[in-house]
Amino acid sequence: MHKTSLFLTLLLSATAFANTDTLQTKSKITDVTVFFSGAQITRNAHLQTTKGKHLLILNQLPSEINPQSIQVAGIENCVILSVKHQLEYPNQNKKEVEETEIQKQIDAQELKIKEIKNKQNVFELEEKILLDNSSLKKKDDGTAIADIKLAADFYRVRLNEIKQGKLNLSTELESANKKIQEFYTKLNELTSKKHRTYSKILITLECEKDINAIIQISYYISSAGWTPYYDFRVEEITLPLVIVYNANVYQSSGESWNNIKMKLSTQNPSLTGTKPELNAWYLERKNFNDNMPSNHEPGALKGKVYDFKTNEGLPFANVSVYKGDELVASGATDVDGLYTIKPIKPGKYSVKTSYVGYQSTKINNTQISPAQITFLDIKMNSQDVRLDEVLILDYKTPLVYPSSEGRSINQNAIKGAHAEDTQYYIDGIKIRSDVNGGTDKDESRSGIEISNFISNSIKTSVTNLEYVIEIPYTIPSDGEDYSIKIKEASVPVNYVYHAVPKLETDVFLTAEITNWASLNFLQGKSNIYYQGTYTGESILNPNQATDTLTVSLGRDRNIIVKREGKKEVNDKIFLGNNIKEVVGWNIIIKNNKNTKIRIMVEDQFPITEKKSIEIFHLEYSNAKLDDKTGKLTWDLSMEPNEKKEIGYKYFVKYPRNMNLMME
Repeated sequence: MHKTSLFLTLLLSATAFANTDTLQTKSKITDVTVFFSGAQITRNAHLQTTKGKHLLILNQLPSEINPQSIQVAGIENCVILSVKHQLEYPNQNKKEVEETEIQKQIDAQELKIKEIKNKQNVFELEEKILLDNSSLKKKDDGTAIADIKLAADFYRVRLNEIKQGKLNLSTELESANKKIQEFYTKLNELTSKKHRTYSKILITLECEKDINAIIQISYYISSAGWTPYYDFRVEEITLPLVIVYNANVYQSSGESWNNIKMKLSTQNPSLTGTKPELNAWYLERKNFNDNMPSNHEPGALKGKVYDFKTNEGLPFANVSVYKGDELVASGATDVDGLYTIKPIKPGKYSVKTSYVGYQSTKINNTQISPAQITFLDIKMNSQDVRLDEVLILDYKTPLVYPSSEGRSINQNAIKGAHAEDTQYYIDGIKIRSDVNGGTDKDESRSGIEISNFISNSIKTSVTNLEYVIEIPYTIPSDGEDYSIKIKEASVPVNYVYHAVPKLETDVFLTAEITNWASLNFLQGKSNIYYQGTYTGESILNPNQATDTLTVSLGRDRNIIVKREGKKEVNDKIFLGNNIKEVVGWNIIIKNNKNTKIRIMVEDQFPITEKKSIEIFHLEYSNAKLDDKTGKLTWDLSMEPNEKKEIGYKYFVKYPRNMNLMME
C-alpha cells in the first residue's frame, strides 16, 4: 500500500511538471529609484503564452538582488503562484562558440609568429655566412677587377634583399602581436562576463486564457547611490544668490542603465525604520550602548591595471573583492585599464585580478576606509608563467594618493549621457550640460525664480523627498560618479560679511536665506563661485531649527580689516603684591567695494575662573557684549569706500606671582 501511494505521488508530480511550460524571456530596465545608498530597479518583460500553468525565467540579473525585495506586478487573467530567486554560478570550463573562434584566431597568429621568427633566423644565418666570406683572397697573379666588381654587385644586392626582408618580417611580427593583443582584449571582454555570478528569477503563474502582455518586476540592489551637491554663485551682493542643484549618481550592478526613467530619493532602505530603545542604565555596571551610531558609510576602490613591462593599461581585466572566500564586489577595467568599485563596506579585503594571457594576482589586506577612496594600481605579468599560478602580494599604502584635482576638461570623453546631452569632465567628475540647450523657468515661489535644466518634478512625503527625472538617462555600470545638473534657483538673500581679526585677516561673506524650507535643501557639499571664480567649498547643513539659514560663501578680499594694539593705552603697573595691566585694541575696517555692505566684527574680552583675578571692561564702542563668554560683536553698515575704526579697552588686576598671557 505504501509503495503504491509513493508511486502515485511521483506520477502526479511528474505529470504536474510536464504540464508546466517553461518560458525564458528577456527583460529590460525601465525605471530606477536611486536612494542615497542602494536602488530599486523596475524592469519589464514581454509575456506571450497560452492558457495553463507556466514557469517564467528571467536570466542574467545582478547577483546582489535582495530576494526579499522582489515584487511582481499582477497580470490580468493570470494568477502568480510563486516567485523564487536563484544564483547562477559561472561555468568557467564551458567555452562559448565566439570564445573558440577567437582562440583559433589567436592560435593562427601565434603560428604565424613562429613562421616569421623562423624566416628571421634564416636571414640572420645567411647574413652571417655572407659577411664571414666577404673578404676576397688575393691570388699570385692578382684578382681580376671584373671578379671584384661581380662579387661586390652580388653582396650589395643580396645584403639589401636580406635587410629589406628582415624589415618586412619585423613589420609582420609587430602586426601579428598587435592582432593577438586585440583578440585577447575581445576574449577578456567575453570572459569578464563569464566570470560573473548572476541572479535569475523564477515566476510560476497560471493563465486563464492566452496572454500577450507586459510583466513588471522590481527589486532592490545595494551597488548604487547618489549624493546631492550644490553650486552657490555670487555675481554681486546686490543681486540674488544663484543656487545650482546637482546630483552625483553611480552604479556598479554589472549592467548599464540605458535610457531609463530615474527618481532620486532621500530614503535609505539600508537603515532600519524602527526607533531606538533606551535600556536601563545601571551606574555600577558597564553599559554598552547598542544604539550608538558608528561610521559604516561605504568606501570605494579605484586604480589601474597595467602590463608590468610596457606600463600600458589592460582593458576588460576582472577585478574582484573578497572577504575570505566570499565575493563582496567586482568590476572590470575600461579601455584604458582604469576601474572603480563601489560601494564597499569598511574593512580589510583581498583583491583578485585576472586577465587572459596574464598571471592572476591576489593582493591581501587591502584596507577600505569609511567614506574614502582606496587607490590600488595592479601590475600584471604576461603569459611567461603558468596560467593557473597566482601571484600573492600584501597591500601597501601608497606614499602619495592620486588626486583628481587639476584635471583638464576632456570634451572627447563622452559616455553615459542622454541622447541630446553633451558631457565633459571637471575634477574627475562627469558633467552633463543643459538638455536642449535651454531651461524651464518656474516663478511660482514668491521672490524665488526656478530654472529647470532637465524636466523634473518633486514629490514629498512625511519622511521622503523625490526628484523625478522625466528625461531618460543612461548610467553605465562602472562605479563612476555621473553628475546631473537638475535645476537652478535665483534666491533673494541678505548678504552679511563676518570678520574675526584676532584670528584671521580675511573677511568672509555669508548669505542669510529666509523661508528656506521651500527650497528642499539636502545636506551635501557646496562649491562656491564669486564673480565667476571658484573660491572654495563648504558643507550645506539644512538640519537647523531656525527660520533663517546661513550659508558661507567664502572670502572677499575687497574688505580690509586690520587689528592694532593701542600703544598709548597698553601699560603694566605694579601695585604691592598685584599687577594692574591695561590693554586696548583698535580695529580698522575699509570697504573697498562700490556697494554698501553690512559687516559683523567679532573680538573678545578675557574671562577668568579665579577670584584672585579681576577684569574690568573700560570701553567697547557700542559692541554687543556676551557676559558669559566675553564675546564682542559689532554690527556695522558701511557705505562704498568708507573707512571705520572701532576698539575696546580693559584692565586686569592679578597677583604678582602669576604670569598671564594678555593676548
